[in-house]
Amino acid sequence: MGVKARIKIEEQIVKEVVKAALAADYLLTVNDGEEDTLVNSENESAILAAMFTTDEDRLFFVNKVTRRIVGWVFFVYGNDGYDVINDYTTNLETILAPVNKLAEELSE
Repeated sequence: MGVKARIKIEEQIVKEVVKAALAADYLLTVNDGEEDTLVNSENESAILAAMFTTDEDRLFFVNKVTRRIVGWVFFVYGNDGYDVINDYTTNLETILAPVNKLAEELSE
């Protein structure tokens, strides 16, 4: 697979995670491995624009009422594309189930 195809797959999966999080009524904070580049946002375009600036991102899921982090997804870019989700907190399993299914389909 070429680099462009890998990047397209990574972007597709990341976008689906963001959509799923926003649909579940979370705010999102983007951390690029060094700093929070966007804090407590529900703007899909802004969230996606804040990502992909380094080799990794952590997306924190934030409760809208308490403003507390309730989970996270860790993305690592540059491998096979479909495996861009490197790790996540298990409490997000239900929200991420459709995204994990997509990643599995893309790996085949």
